[in-house]
Amino acid sequence: MEPALQRIDKLTEQRYPLVYFETLHSTHVTEMFKSLSLATSKAIYHWTADSGLYRMDASHIMIPRTQSPRHLLELIQGTPHFGVYLLSDFGEVLQERPIIDLLKKIIAAYKDHPKMIIMTGKDIQIPAELRPSVAHIRHTTRSDAETDTPRKAS
Repeated sequence: MEPALQRIDKLTEQRYPLVYFETLHSTHVTEMFKSLSLATSKAIYHWTADSGLYRMDASHIMIPRTQSPRHLLELIQGTPHFGVYLLSDFGEVLQERPIIDLLKKIIAAYKDHPKMIIMTGKDIQIPAELRPSVAHIRHTTRSDAETDTPRKAS
């Protein structure tokens, strides 16, 4: 497995309920997670507002009624199984009270029902009450400079 995929694989093994994967290259990050999903058969899902949620190793099968961020988070909260949920373009709704409350419930249940939610994008404003639970990773490509550094969200 190539080093970038090994780093992504290692990330999915960590105990972070929420991850902010800061990047200018969301498509590249999504492709890395898809490659990892295909190589390992890990339960990695991808969500966009346009398409909803699908498992990355079976992208032709969409999960019904998941276009809405609220319905998506309710589904994640309700599933008893571990999964990695890669959310693209989620920053806008992250300031809405019902979304924050659902994320807090998912975080609170993490010990008994772990799930990892990864938000990708640039300049996502993490609400103060969620920051202590968010791992912040800055991703760049070789053309940007070569760093992937985890830290707490600020």
